[in-house]
Amino acid sequence: MAAAQPQPENGWEEEMIVEIKAQCLCKAHTFTAQIPSSALPLSASYCHCNSCRHVTGALHSVDAAWPGGTPENVEQLKRYDLFPSSVALLFCGTCSSPMFFEEHEPVQIQGKEEDKITYGVFTGVLRDPVVANVGGDDGEKEKKKLPQPLVRFKDHICIEDTKDGGAAVWLRRQTEDASAPVARRWLGRRDKSELIPPMEHWPPVAELQQKQPLAEGDGDIPIRCHCGGVDLVLRAGAARREFAAQKEKGEEELPWFVDPATFKSVGSLDGCDSCRLSAGVDIFNWTFALVKHLGYAATNTPGGDGYGFPKSSIELRAALEAEGGKRDPRLGTLAFYVSSPGVQRYFCSRCSACVIYAADDRAEMVDVAVGILDAPEGARAESAISWSLGGDIVWKQDMMDGGWREELAKTVLKEAEAWRVARGYPKFWKRAEREAREAAEKKAAEKERKD
Repeated sequence: MAAAQPQPENGWEEEMIVEIKAQCLCKAHTFTAQIPSSALPLSASYCHCNSCRHVTGALHSVDAAWPGGTPENVEQLKRYDLFPSSVALLFCGTCSSPMFFEEHEPVQIQGKEEDKITYGVFTGVLRDPVVANVGGDDGEKEKKKLPQPLVRFKDHICIEDTKDGGAAVWLRRQTEDASAPVARRWLGRRDKSELIPPMEHWPPVAELQQKQPLAEGDGDIPIRCHCGGVDLVLRAGAARREFAAQKEKGEEELPWFVDPATFKSVGSLDGCDSCRLSAGVDIFNWTFALVKHLGYAATNTPGGDGYGFPKSSIELRAALEAEGGKRDPRLGTLAFYVSSPGVQRYFCSRCSACVIYAADDRAEMVDVAVGILDAPEGARAESAISWSLGGDIVWKQDMMDGGWREELAKTVLKEAEAWRVARGYPKFWKRAEREAREAAEKKAAEKERKD
């Protein structure tokens, strides 16, 4: 009687060696590890705490345990002590890509307390894996689609810090399958706080419907990185009043990113490779502003109004390039990386937080990282942002490569729309305009056929 054939493990027909690669945006730092296919998927966790948002510029951080111990040459990365006694962020000092969390935990070994060090790799810097046959004669490696995701998101922690649920509301699942389990969601630390029931939203959508967006002072929202080296302000209230007056006069069109009903700026879901690598998360979130609506924090301008900020992104770049004492000290630790000709990505040179994206061909406006906003009502800053829920992911094509991020993109869109409907949140105005136009065209076509 023939022996039973072994069943494939984790979807693999045979054991393979998978090369995991983490690489920063500028490609100055690359880290690799080889693991057996049976060790996949990597188990990752989202953290929505205030610190992770303000140290990345994203609405969360997300990392998975790095296989293989200490990454080789990891000491070449720049270090920021996020929690001085326990967690450091390791990032590229040139392009700001966060690469690893270095975690320290005191453990008892043979009666002595020792420092256990582990590394968590940011999933956003993971490249498509390379696979090779175990025991193959030629040793050839190739990129190939894995039979399962490279990364499996197991849970979310510290959601309560967001006040409004942040991005966790559209990141509950990793696959479109409605029967797939919902990732565990903790209000605080894992196993030490309340666990949100699988099919419930936090906060309940009814509370969000009743909640009135707050405003700090005249509607200004602080733009602050974790270390405080970048301390600016988004003049969101002034912008909304200006746009409302502009529409009333009808003299010129509103900027493309302004909601014509609320005069808030759009909040986007961005899947572009460069944004992913620069922030270390798989889907980034931007909002948009005219440069004239940015300013220095009043605390940085004794006796002043806190403004006097450069009037364009070109002026901002020139201000940062000023030598010696000519550089305005209110710019703090702000730095930039030229990710492509005419494009600058501004970040904190001390703690790595993404701050601003700018392009020379639209120097009057910039993209602002949502995670670095300090809006009193919550992480999504809904007093200033009109979210593009029910719209599409910007640069979604960068995620549609047949890998695990493609499934994530499809699922996020489905989850975001489901949450929008449950909450009663308005459709993204560009989508509503498109649907109204298509309905009118269909009606006209039907009338023409009847005539």
